[in-house]
Amino acid sequence: MSPLTLERENGMNRYDGYIRYVGSEEPNLVFHDGGLRPAVGTWNVQVVRANRSHPKYSDGVGNTYNHAPNITRWMDKYYLAYLSNPVSEHTGAGQTFLCTSEDCLTWSKPQVLFPPYKLNLDLDNGPHSDLFDPDNAYACMHQRMNFFISSSGRLIALGFYGLAPEVWTMPCVGNGVGRAAREIYEDGSFGPIYFVLYSTRCGYNRETCTYPYYKDSPDAGFVEAIDELLSDKLTTLQWWEENRDYPDPDFFAIRGAGEAFNYYELPDGRLVGLWKKSRVSISEDKGNSWLPVKISPSLVMSGGKQWGERTSDGRYALLYNPNTDSCHRWPIAIVTSDDGIEFDHMLCVHGEVPPQRFWGFWRDCGPNYIRGLEAGAVSHDGALYITYSVNKEDIWVSRIPVPITDRVENHVFDDFKGLTPRSWVKDWNVYSGVWSRVSLEKFRDGGEPEVNALRLTCKDPCDYASATRVFPESEKVKIKARVMARQSYFGKMEIDLTDGRGVCVFRVTLDSDRTVKLKHGNAFTLAGTYGGLVEVEWRVDCVAREVTFVYGGNEWTWKFFNSARSVERMTFRTGSKHKTSLEFDPEYNPPKDLPGADEPLAQESRYYIMSFETLAWAGKD
Repeated sequence: MSPLTLERENGMNRYDGYIRYVGSEEPNLVFHDGGLRPAVGTWNVQVVRANRSHPKYSDGVGNTYNHAPNITRWMDKYYLAYLSNPVSEHTGAGQTFLCTSEDCLTWSKPQVLFPPYKLNLDLDNGPHSDLFDPDNAYACMHQRMNFFISSSGRLIALGFYGLAPEVWTMPCVGNGVGRAAREIYEDGSFGPIYFVLYSTRCGYNRETCTYPYYKDSPDAGFVEAIDELLSDKLTTLQWWEENRDYPDPDFFAIRGAGEAFNYYELPDGRLVGLWKKSRVSISEDKGNSWLPVKISPSLVMSGGKQWGERTSDGRYALLYNPNTDSCHRWPIAIVTSDDGIEFDHMLCVHGEVPPQRFWGFWRDCGPNYIRGLEAGAVSHDGALYITYSVNKEDIWVSRIPVPITDRVENHVFDDFKGLTPRSWVKDWNVYSGVWSRVSLEKFRDGGEPEVNALRLTCKDPCDYASATRVFPESEKVKIKARVMARQSYFGKMEIDLTDGRGVCVFRVTLDSDRTVKLKHGNAFTLAGTYGGLVEVEWRVDCVAREVTFVYGGNEWTWKFFNSARSVERMTFRTGSKHKTSLEFDPEYNPPKDLPGADEPLAQESRYYIMSFETLAWAGKD
């Protein structure tokens, strides 16, 4: 039975105002991208790569549980905060880090925004508090939001100090010290930390907390900003989980609705409320009250967050993991809508799942916990920006161009002339890690004039860089590429020709033994050696299921090694594609980290895509 039929049987029809997914695309979770077409031009950029052995490469501390990021834009700069624990969810000396960027491409090193909070074990400290180690008793961080921008223009950062003596204790059910706040100033410095709400059930109040109450601040403007925040029912509704013990019955507009609330506004002024696990509602009075919360069966998801917003072109976007397996959260999908109610056209935003490098409890695999620009912020360029964690150990951002599409209508010719180096490159889909970067760079080969090229580098033992160019869906097409390989005795580049589902039909490998290898039919062929500039051509005939490959003055015609009726994208990747299985669950494996994951490769490979071109082809030359 289809999700749409289920919705109708459950009384959710298109006239009740509740949102639903009505598209026909359904992900195949055997593939990390779900077999979905990509949202064209999306860049996925890693902000923080966890490193336990060498903290200088990551956060300066060595934490390996990094999760729940939030992002905003203020005073022409992007601010990203995320919570962090030493190993596992909830437990250990939790803290919140902050990174900043002017363009979301290059990010600052993490700074401590909310430091570890030492507990007073003479207090109650919630369920199972006797399990705290007296010598190492710290609160954990747990927050669904991080930023508030006051009407006076002040940027306020927030975090919740929760209590979890062991991994199974949930700080988001009212167990905590309280919600803390501090101001971020335009020069990048921070104001003092204050508490704005206490977790009274665990014995914390104005007298027992390390940090003062916000009303004690000598800064009247800060106090006014917090007062404004506390009266904002849409912002504070995100606090309900952790602060559910707050005694004022009118503080939250609705209680028990769900986890990780966010909302967007419809053209008629009504608000759509979103929570984890497919929960949705409608407010007709700007968030002061809500219609009954319902589960929308067509919005297939589990414990990962969902995020909805109105995009800069006046349409709507909804992002989530379309997957009921909460331990394997992939891909990040996006669906779009004209009216904010009926969503369709499911596309992939992030479809890569590298191996999980660090062991820990509740370390779900894949890209998840999606948040867009909060506190009413808008992007500088009209694109849609989101942040999320991958494998609950690394922090990422994505830039999704608006309008959102999966199609390229005209054949392409990219030589990157006239573009600004280290900027976004239109219509290329990029997966770029801290140790496996993709960037537009100036390039000079010997005495040749300086040109722009799309550079892929890799020194990551566990991941790769990739750049994908979507072109018009074609049964027959001629493709040309020029790639400069700066080495041929280490590193590897795989170049995949795929259909709309991401199924590779023909692969070219620039291998670490200086050879060009072709994967086709049921075999590999050596097409020669390489060094320096590699100029190649594909003549693709999907009717005959074959490719004629041209290199070094020679040509080979071989059958596809997968079947496809058309092709529409080419991926350049500095390694073999990830294959994390739905059967993999690290929590039930021995507690050990992936060997060598913290050490960069001794030699960094570099490749430059000099040009890429597709042409209509009748099937003969």
